[in-house]
Amino acid sequence: MTSKQQRLTQLLKAYIRITSTPLPTLIDTGASVCVILENLAKKLRLKIEANNRTKVISLEGGSKFIVIGLISNASIAIQNLCTLGPLYVMKETESVVILETDWID
Repeated sequence: MTSKQQRLTQLLKAYIRITSTPLPTLIDTGASVCVILENLAKKLRLKIEANNRTKVISLEGGSKFIVIGLISNASIAIQNLCTLGPLYVMKETESVVILETDWID
């Protein structure tokens, strides 16, 4: 990512609801996918499909993570807006959700 692209990328914090559970969330204007960590997906009892092909995602700061699974139709709500969309599952130690900015398309 160029320095100009890094300046244009910002992290926004918001509360969303997944399975009616309010969650603090990062909305990353530079992210290309929506991500949830495995331990949080399990706490929410979301059905995780196995990752059939290797996919690596890059997050803010250049960190790269391997996708270990997919939740194909997660119900994501902010305020009164609710949509279904894919959440890529990655392994990590703390609970977090990261949404791309065009997740409502």
